[in-house]
Amino acid sequence: MILQGSLYSQALDMETAVCFAAANDFTREPPRKVCYLLHGLQGRADDFLHYTMLADWCRDYHVLFVLPDAQRSFYTDMVYGNRFFTYLTRELPATVRDVFRVSADPGDSFIMGASMGGYGALKAALTFPGQYAACAAFSPACLDMRQYMTPQWRDGSDADAFRRIFGDRLAMDFDCAFGPESSYDPAQDVPALARQALDSPQKPRIFTCWGSRDIFAGANRDFSREMTALGWDITARELPDRMHNWSFFNEALRLGLDFCLGS
Repeated sequence: MILQGSLYSQALDMETAVCFAAANDFTREPPRKVCYLLHGLQGRADDFLHYTMLADWCRDYHVLFVLPDAQRSFYTDMVYGNRFFTYLTRELPATVRDVFRVSADPGDSFIMGASMGGYGALKAALTFPGQYAACAAFSPACLDMRQYMTPQWRDGSDADAFRRIFGDRLAMDFDCAFGPESSYDPAQDVPALARQALDSPQKPRIFTCWGSRDIFAGANRDFSREMTALGWDITARELPDRMHNWSFFNEALRLGLDFCLGS
C-alpha cells in the first residue's frame, strides 16, 4: 500500500505533503508499528519511495511508514518559517494515530532519516527520548552545531564567515531555521541533547551509518565515539567506499530497518 497526498497542519498553518507506505497485510491483527522516515535537505516527502527499495521491503514488516515533507527546515521550529519540529514530533503522530490503526505504545514507534533527515531523526529521538523505541540516522548532518555556528558568525565580527564556508544557499537556510544572528543553542545540538537525555528513564536505541568517502564521515566517527563514551546504546557502521548518495542511503536504510525492526 502506498498513499501519497497532503494534509492540513495546524502547526504549519498550511497543506503539506505526506506519504504512507505499508505491506498489504490487512488480515493481520492491528495495531501496526509506525516508523517516521525523514528526507534530506534537497529532497521531498516521497524520496525514499523513488530512490530506495522501501516499497518492496515493506512486506517484511508489520509497520506503517510515514514520510513527511519538511522542505529545507532542518526539522526545526524555524525562526523565519514554519514549526516543522512541532509538526513532526507532536501533530503528525497524533494525526497518524487518529487516522490509521497504529500502536500508541512508544515501544512501537521508530524514527529514521538521511542527511538533514538524519539530524532531524536524532534531534527528535533525543529531545523526546521516551517517544521512540529506536532511531536510525544515515550520514546525519549538523552533528555539532558549534562547528557550524562559528564564533565570528555568532558575535558579528565576521558576518560572512559562514557564507564563505558553506555558500549563499545554505547560509540562507541556516538564517531561516536558526536566525541570522543566532547564538549556539543546545536545543539544536545533537550531542548536547544526548547529554541532557542521559538520565531519562526510557531511551531509544541509536543506529548510525555512513560511508568512508562521505562528506560527513569525520563528524559521524566523532559522534559515535562521543555517544559511546556517554554510555548510550549506539550501533555505528562505516561502509567502505560509499559516498553521500542514494546508492548508500538505500543500503543504509536496509541496515536501519533490520536494526530497528528486526531482520
